[in-house]
Amino acid sequence: MGKLMRTAITRQKRFYIDRLLQTGLFHDSAALQQWTVSELQSEYERHRIRKKKQGDEHGPKSS
Repeated sequence: MGKLMRTAITRQKRFYIDRLLQTGLFHDSAALQQWTVSELQSEYERHRIRKKKQGDEHGPKSS
């Protein structure tokens, strides 16, 4: 794999790992490093969907 591709994948993994750690659902960066980019992305999207649903349920009500 070329150096640019490796760098891009590493950055993408770091992005998803950082975001997942910010959710508070995960506490072990080393464990998340073992996940593939696809696994990280899927978990990130699941969290975003859950968060959005919670926001819709608890958001302001229209009059």
